[in-house]
Amino acid sequence: MNLEEIKQKLSTPQKKNHVRDAAVLLPLVSIKDELHILFQVRALTLHAQPGETCFPGGRIDRDDQDAQAAALREFHEEFGIKQEKVTILSSLNKIESPRRGLIHPFVAHIDSLDEIKPNTAEVEDWFTVPVAVLLSTPPEIGYVDVIIKPGKDFPIDRIANAVAYQDKRYSTPESFYVYKEHIIWGLTARILQEFLEHIKS
Repeated sequence: MNLEEIKQKLSTPQKKNHVRDAAVLLPLVSIKDELHILFQVRALTLHAQPGETCFPGGRIDRDDQDAQAAALREFHEEFGIKQEKVTILSSLNKIESPRRGLIHPFVAHIDSLDEIKPNTAEVEDWFTVPVAVLLSTPPEIGYVDVIIKPGKDFPIDRIANAVAYQDKRYSTPESFYVYKEHIIWGLTARILQEFLEHIKS
């Protein structure tokens, strides 16, 4: 292989396996002339994260035109609101999740909640939070301890300064937004926090 072949390969977009990638919608809706954000509570029968608060969304299917189309489709499937009632306002920064692939968040405006019909197979409950409340209430901060522990096939004995990679611990902050009986945290809180930082500036 020569330099020209390498250059050609580097200029060709690499095909990626997107089977785990997901798209979510941060839905804004006006209620009594006040902007709210719509959240869902995941059905208790779901295998992954039952009962947790999240934004509507899910995996990007092969039939989806793009991530935005996937977010709109998932929103319709979960809440029954027609896509023509939803206007995409902007995308937010993608989030890389070790367990869930790449997550594509979009901010959208919904005409109203009059047609909302939650899919009970996926949605246990739903609620809205005024944007003004979220802007005026800083999140609580908790810390998760992360331990670096090489797996059995990790060649730790062949790495210089191996001691630096064995059983090391560090803490990472997590934001918790509390509204009435609801707790918003994890990836949902990270997406929410980015949105709030955008509109604060």
